[in-house]
Amino acid sequence: MWPPHPPPPPGMSEETRQRKLAAAKKKLREYQQKNSPGVPAGAKKKRKIKNGSSPETTTSGGCPSPEDIQDILEVLVSDLNRSNGVAIPPLDKWKAPRDRAAPVTPSADDAVPPSGVPFPSASPPRVTSMASAQNHDANNSSGLIDESTSFSSTESLRQLSQQLNGLVSESSSYINGEGLASPANIKNLESRYQELSVALDSSNLTNKQLSSKIEELEKKEFEQKLAKEQGALREQLQVHIQTIGILVSEKTELQTALAHTQQAARQKAGESEDLANRLQSSRQRVGELERTLSAVSTQQKQADRHNKELTRERDALKLELYKNNKNNEDLKQQNSELEEKLRLLAIEKSAMQLGVEELQKKLEMSELLLQQFSSQPAPDSSQQLQQALEERAQLETHVERLKDLVKQLQAERDQYVMNLKEENAIWQQKMQQVLEQMTKLKEEKERSMCQAQELESSLAELRNQIAAPPPQEPPAGPSETEQWLQAETERLQKELESLAGQLQAQVKDNESLSHLNQEQEQRLLELEREAECWGEQAEERKQILESMQSDRTTISRALSQNRELKEQLAELQNGFVRLSNENMEITSVLQSEQHVKKELAKKLGQLQEKLGELKETVKVKGQEVQDMQQQRDECLNHLQQYVAAYQQHVAAYQQLASQKEALHKQVLLQTQLMDRLQHEEVQGKAAMEVARQELQETQERLEAANQQNQQLQAQLTLIAVPGEGDGLDSEEQHEEAPRPKLSVPEELEGREALVEFFHSALASAEDEQARLRGQLKEQKLRCQRLSYLAATAQDGVEKEAPAPRTGGDSVPTEVHQALQVAMDKLQGRFTELMQEKVDLKERVEELEHRCIQLSGETDTIGEYIALYQSQRAVLKARHQEKEEYISRLAQDKEEMKVKLLELQELVLRLVGERNEWYGKFLAAQNPAGEPTTAPCTCQEPGTADNESGLQEVSLADNVEPPQGALPGQTTPENPTTQQIMQLLRKIQNPQEHPGLGSNPCIPFFYRADDNDEVKIMVI
Repeated sequence: MWPPHPPPPPGMSEETRQRKLAAAKKKLREYQQKNSPGVPAGAKKKRKIKNGSSPETTTSGGCPSPEDIQDILEVLVSDLNRSNGVAIPPLDKWKAPRDRAAPVTPSADDAVPPSGVPFPSASPPRVTSMASAQNHDANNSSGLIDESTSFSSTESLRQLSQQLNGLVSESSSYINGEGLASPANIKNLESRYQELSVALDSSNLTNKQLSSKIEELEKKEFEQKLAKEQGALREQLQVHIQTIGILVSEKTELQTALAHTQQAARQKAGESEDLANRLQSSRQRVGELERTLSAVSTQQKQADRHNKELTRERDALKLELYKNNKNNEDLKQQNSELEEKLRLLAIEKSAMQLGVEELQKKLEMSELLLQQFSSQPAPDSSQQLQQALEERAQLETHVERLKDLVKQLQAERDQYVMNLKEENAIWQQKMQQVLEQMTKLKEEKERSMCQAQELESSLAELRNQIAAPPPQEPPAGPSETEQWLQAETERLQKELESLAGQLQAQVKDNESLSHLNQEQEQRLLELEREAECWGEQAEERKQILESMQSDRTTISRALSQNRELKEQLAELQNGFVRLSNENMEITSVLQSEQHVKKELAKKLGQLQEKLGELKETVKVKGQEVQDMQQQRDECLNHLQQYVAAYQQHVAAYQQLASQKEALHKQVLLQTQLMDRLQHEEVQGKAAMEVARQELQETQERLEAANQQNQQLQAQLTLIAVPGEGDGLDSEEQHEEAPRPKLSVPEELEGREALVEFFHSALASAEDEQARLRGQLKEQKLRCQRLSYLAATAQDGVEKEAPAPRTGGDSVPTEVHQALQVAMDKLQGRFTELMQEKVDLKERVEELEHRCIQLSGETDTIGEYIALYQSQRAVLKARHQEKEEYISRLAQDKEEMKVKLLELQELVLRLVGERNEWYGKFLAAQNPAGEPTTAPCTCQEPGTADNESGLQEVSLADNVEPPQGALPGQTTPENPTTQQIMQLLRKIQNPQEHPGLGSNPCIPFFYRADDNDEVKIMVI
């Protein structure tokens, strides 16, 4: 049974499908009209999957659709063009999806769809596999298709036409409804399939044969190429073997000639070489001794600088001690001032308490008077009493605050005393540690002195060894070369004597340096004695530790230098022993080689010219070597300068750190002063509030006195004569105007407003006093009138006593006495009021004076605050500048460390390169005469040539290249030395390579003045 056909592809819509079907039908009809309707029996049909889509369902009951036929035609044409008639893969491509869709192939009898139309059976798997293999071979061997001639293009076209005819006939029969399959057609199809499979197999076989032939041809061609190359290589190898034989023979000849020439040169140039080597070693030794002496002198200078720095630090510590003592005195003075202020506050408190008691007494008196003159209590007295009680409570709270302040000040004083005791204990401990470190420093100094003495003894031994050269045996036969060698030896002896004199001078310098060292030790002992008095200082420990570290570094350097000197002395002794042995050997060789001198005398004339030229070249090289030595000495001097500058940098950094601490202390003192000023300002405000309260109290007293005056005046008007009292009442009503109650407003905040208010209050008080004086005068006049009336009334009573009248004009005696008593009381009360007025005026003046003082104090406090703020801003700016400078110095220090490390690495590299050059030179000494020898077979010219060469090489300080090298091979300057000089220029010129951020103009090298003092200035 056939498998169900899959649906059409989703990408194809119904409209496009119908359009394609219509076009295919039209083409088929045209084709059927053109061709005959005959259909061959072996016609065959195929299906093709295009673009990976599944095959479409057959139309009209199993017949292939025209779209499938069109696809099959396109694929067949494309395969024909690609395969050139060899194979037809579209059949397999059309059958492959059927095989994947239906794994079980139906038989020929069952391959009939339900509609009764026969359907072509699937090809066996063998055909598909062969087709795929053929396709693969066709794709892989596309370059070999042109060679295949088994199947022609006509045969492929014939097969294609038969397929097309069969497909067209089948499609026409299916369309016309004539698709009746017969077993004969099926058999024809199967036979056709078998033929096609056989054709495919044969094409595959031919393809494989052709590919194997191509591989064989490639292999043959490759073997031929290899054979040709091997032949050429064999010919070249033979040529090379011949050249190597020739070169080996020449090499043996040259080696024999070289051996003869080297032997002759060694026999003749031994003594000069020995003398040159001794001179070179002596010069090296002298240079090393000079370096050691310079190092010792630099160490002595550093010790002097260190001693001077210690003296400066001692002076600075003394100044700090003086400042600390001064600060302690200031603190004591502040404590005494605070105690005095407390005492003054206590006195003021007692005075205020007395004033309160007096006020209470006056209140009691006023209450008694009020009770006497009136039975009804006045509301003002209760208000005054309440105000007095409030003032008393305020005064009590103020006193409690003052007590709390006194307790707080006492606690702070105790804490300050405890801090001082703790700091003293800490300083004592630090001083003990410093003394221990000083003892250790003494021991290290003694060790360094012993090492210096050992160094002097070794120098003396070396001088004796240089002054006494080993004896030399005279040559057997006199000749010109021997005379020249003797002259050279005499010259070298003179140079040795001069070097001995220089050594003696250096020894004297060493003795003077030892004396200076002893003086320095004495100065150090004096400094240690003075250091015992510095027990309470803080920064001495750090500075002494740093000095100890520097001394340790110097001592370690001295030890390393001493070790190097010992090693060099041992090397010199070994060299002298070796030189003596070589001298003995050379004398024996000279005695054995006297008979060769006659032959050498003939060729000396020719060699002298060459010797002159070689001497000139050697002189040039010697100058280059001296320049290199000078550069090396300069590098060492620069290194020493860098070390000294680095130490000075560290000292400057320490000084900046101490200045930073001093600035911190000054800032703390300024903050304390600011706190004191704020405290005094608070006290001044409190005093102003007290003065304001006192002024309010005086005003209240004035108001109370005015009220009492009014009451007394009212009483007097009641007591006075009725006729006159009416007039007086009317006058008082006209005169007395309502007086406003004086009170201090709370809105007054400024000093000027308070002063103006006080002035206005004083003016009103003076007006009130003038008014009261006028009232007093009026009261006196009234009293005089009353006394006059009383006198006239008494006279009238005495005259008219016998005849008394009952009229209303007479005054009785009781009334007169009452009036007299009232007048006496009134006079006493007025005198008391006047006295109180005077007291109040004085009190107001005192308050005004105090207000002026307070205003002046507030002005001074404001000035102090402004001055402090300006000073604080300046100190902050300085502190910030110093911190920036310290950070720049730290950065510069780090950069200098990096540069020094680079310099050290470059120096080590330079030393290694020099050692390599020296090794190369020693290795090149044996073949040194080779370039200068004449091409002749005689051995004598190389001897004199080697003599001069070796003599000049010894002066090159083991640095110059071998003399056998060509002139063009002399290197102008070592790249390592160039890097060292560039690095030195960078360090000496920091402006070209800034390392301090925004200010690259701070110098690194500092010059000391006459007193060996270094001053660091920020540019």
